[in-house]
Amino acid sequence: MNKKLLSLFFLILFINCKGQDTLSKIDKSFYVRLNPISIASEAGRINDRFIQNIEIGKSFGPLDVGISYGKYSNKRIDSSTFAQIRFSFDAAQLGIFSNEFSFGVGKVFNLSTPLLFELSSTLMAQVAPKIGIGAIFGTYELSGDVTQFSKSFYGIFIRYGLLRTDNGGLISRITKSKITRHRSYKKSKT
Repeated sequence: MNKKLLSLFFLILFINCKGQDTLSKIDKSFYVRLNPISIASEAGRINDRFIQNIEIGKSFGPLDVGISYGKYSNKRIDSSTFAQIRFSFDAAQLGIFSNEFSFGVGKVFNLSTPLLFELSSTLMAQVAPKIGIGAIFGTYELSGDVTQFSKSFYGIFIRYGLLRTDNGGLISRITKSKITRHRSYKKSKT
């Protein structure tokens, strides 16, 4: 009896792993996201409010999982660097436009508030087969042993990597749209 249950368990496990392996070959792609400029909406000189970062990660269908490294200026010290793990979920698609919801957790180096939480949203347009440009807005929550504060920010970003279909599959929309239009144009001429 135990051998039959064990065999059934390994058969189900093999089928599940094989199915996930097949899907992973289709739905995974690397991406790079560059945030060259964001500005925090806090009081102070403009030079003290810049935020910049770069993120490298992997897409799993509608989910991007990446590691982000960046810096932001701060009135109290020259600048603060941070690293975080970031999750971005593709919430909506309309043609070449998409909306993402992101959250992250990380560490700020050389600051009395080392714990970093991010909550942000993006609006992006795919302008080339693997290039997207968009706007990002969100909040960094920083906390330490005795202090806590938040930074709201607004900025622009560039993303290099395949984007998604309406159901979350990774494709290059502009290339597909041109092919579809070209085929329908040929059919209408004949």
